[in-house]
Amino acid sequence: AEDLIGKVVGVAGGSMYSNYRCLPASACLVMNEGTTSKESASCFVNPLTALGMVETMKMENHTALVHTAAASNLGQMLIKICNQDNVNLVNIVRRDEHVAMLKGLGAKYVCNSSDKDFMEQLIDALVETGATLGFDATGGGKLSGQILTAMEVAANKTATEYSRYGSDSYKQVYIYGGLDRSPTILNRSYGMSWSVGGWLLTPMINKFGMETFQRMRKRVAAEIKTTFASNYYRSISFEE
Repeated sequence: AEDLIGKVVGVAGGSMYSNYRCLPASACLVMNEGTTSKESASCFVNPLTALGMVETMKMENHTALVHTAAASNLGQMLIKICNQDNVNLVNIVRRDEHVAMLKGLGAKYVCNSSDKDFMEQLIDALVETGATLGFDATGGGKLSGQILTAMEVAANKTATEYSRYGSDSYKQVYIYGGLDRSPTILNRSYGMSWSVGGWLLTPMINKFGMETFQRMRKRVAAEIKTTFASNYYRSISFEE
C-alpha cells in the first residue's frame, strides 16, 4: 500500500461516516492528479452502477436499455455513457421539466409516465430501439410491469409469425432501487419469455470479473470531472 501514500483515493466499504476507515489496499480507487476529495467521495456508487448497467446489457446479450427515475444523478451519467458508447437508451421520468433537462443532455428517447399517452410513447421508443432490458429504480407499483408489457407489444409489432404464448423475445427488468415501497404489480400480459429480478452492484462486480471491473474503475477516474461529475444541492458539516 506504500504507493498510495499522499494520493487521493475513492473507497467503498460501508461505515464511511467515521474519522478513519481501515480497508484493503485493493479496495482503493486511485484518482488522477487534480481530483478533489469531494469528487473522489462520489466516484463509486453512481458511476460504477451506471457503467454496470451497460456491462450487464452486453453480458446478457441485449442491445439497448430502459431506465426509470432517469432524471437522477445516476440517470444523467447513464445518458452520457450511452451517448459515448452508441447505446440506445429509453429514459422514463415523471415531470415535463425532466423531459426538457434530459433532452438538453442529449437524450433521444424520454417518456413521461405522468402523460396520458405514456404507454404509446414507451412502445414507440421500444419499437425504434429494440430495448429488452430495463432497470427500475422505483421497485413498487406498476412501472416494471408496464415496461414488460410495452416490450412485448413492441416485439409483436415487428414479429413475422404469431404465437399463442407471446413473442419469443426475452424481456428482463431488474429492480435496483426502492423509491416506491408499495408492492410490485405484474399484470402478466407479456407472454412467457420474461423475468423480473433484483440487481445490486457488488455481486455484479464478481460476475463481470476483475479485468472488466478494473476497466470500469479506470474510466471513472479518467472522467470524474465530465461523464461522472456529480451535482450537489447543498454542502453540510459533520455537525449538521
